[in-house]
Amino acid sequence: MADERIISETNLGSSGFFGRFGRNFSESLRGVGGGFISVAIGILIIYFTAGSTEYSKIVQELPLTPAESVVSSQTGLVKISGKPVLKAPLVAPKSTTAESVIYYRSTVEEYRKVEKVTTETRTVQKEGQDVSQQVEKKEWIDAWVPKTEPVEKWADFTLVNVSVEPAGSEKYFNYKEVSKTETPVSDPNPTIISQITYQGKSANAYPATKIREIVTAVPADQPIIVVGEINSGSIRSGKPFIVSNKSNGELIDSMKSKEKMWYWITKGLAWLFIAGGLTAILGPIFAALDILPGLGGALKSIVFIINGIIAAVIVFLGTLIIEYWYVVVGVIVALIALLILLRKKKA
Repeated sequence: MADERIISETNLGSSGFFGRFGRNFSESLRGVGGGFISVAIGILIIYFTAGSTEYSKIVQELPLTPAESVVSSQTGLVKISGKPVLKAPLVAPKSTTAESVIYYRSTVEEYRKVEKVTTETRTVQKEGQDVSQQVEKKEWIDAWVPKTEPVEKWADFTLVNVSVEPAGSEKYFNYKEVSKTETPVSDPNPTIISQITYQGKSANAYPATKIREIVTAVPADQPIIVVGEINSGSIRSGKPFIVSNKSNGELIDSMKSKEKMWYWITKGLAWLFIAGGLTAILGPIFAALDILPGLGGALKSIVFIINGIIAAVIVFLGTLIIEYWYVVVGVIVALIALLILLRKKKA
């Protein structure tokens, strides 16, 4: 069960109807400026994310070239495939074999009780006054938490005569789990949980009970695809710069899925900012509607829905105009030309 403590209290004023009505109305007026800022942020998100580079299309259009077909004088963005040959052996930790890998990642976590702190604001009545309280809640929860920073390591390799330095590349891998170990930890000084309180205790008051280490890797005995800028027979960067052990089709599908996810995340953020901004701009009207019991709440719900629809239309049209501005300009020019022609005929 969570422990609570009041951090601060602020006397808001009378808890009577007119006192609350006046406070709500004045707060809504102060929020109008923030509403315009919120709408502006939403429009900026649309502007800066619309028409962003779709690297999946670039990679899809690149021909998949076997590494042995690449010549040393070749330059520019390439997509090559082949079996990697390591410049120096690299074996994943905890591996039971001497299998070479081109990349591995090791994470060490411990299972322990950690302190979860949340704060909330609530309004209570005291002697006819509304009082705003900042309340801090603390509770202990069981969770896996990092014991150390994850360890990642790449191996430099070649694809026939092409040297690849993959550090800094974007990874699209089907990982192999090399090792997953979980060991219990015995506490030399057992802690009686029921006796521990929050006062004077840190998260370390509870010792770890389990430790696990997970090692994943990409074996070097399988073909890979490298996308990047080749120069003097070497690839160490590019837009994009990708290393993948997936097939060409799987790689492109993964890139499209990632781009689509970020596309909808940014559009959703823009919608939230615009819809929230419009609601804040109309805040004084909402506050005034509170004087109408029942009817005010119904009208608020209708306005919320309308704001959501307007925000969706703004996001859609804004994206369309920014991405296809040349089509919009063409349509406007055509309409102007049509109006001029109609006026001449009428004259």
